[in-house]
Amino acid sequence: MSTALQYTIEAHHDAATLYVTGTLSVTGVVAAMHACDELPARVRTLRVDLRRIEGVEPSAYDALAFGTRRWRDVRAGVTRIELPRPEAPSAAA
Repeated sequence: MSTALQYTIEAHHDAATLYVTGTLSVTGVVAAMHACDELPARVRTLRVDLRRIEGVEPSAYDALAFGTRRWRDVRAGVTRIELPRPEAPSAAA
């Protein structure tokens, strides 16, 4: 069962992290990036943490790439996306 995308933003003086959970969707990415647009202009570094996503809808990664590139270009800043790590295989006993 997929859950809707949820996000929180943690911001400091000139950097912020967008934490994303649930299912990555185009609609959710657009909403999250609009929230990032509201950060103060002095925030020029954005980290996107996707380590807790549970699924990905078609085109959601494309929307995220477009949104973070646009954000970076508008602010002359830096963006970094932390992708989820695949689960490590368990050791057989």
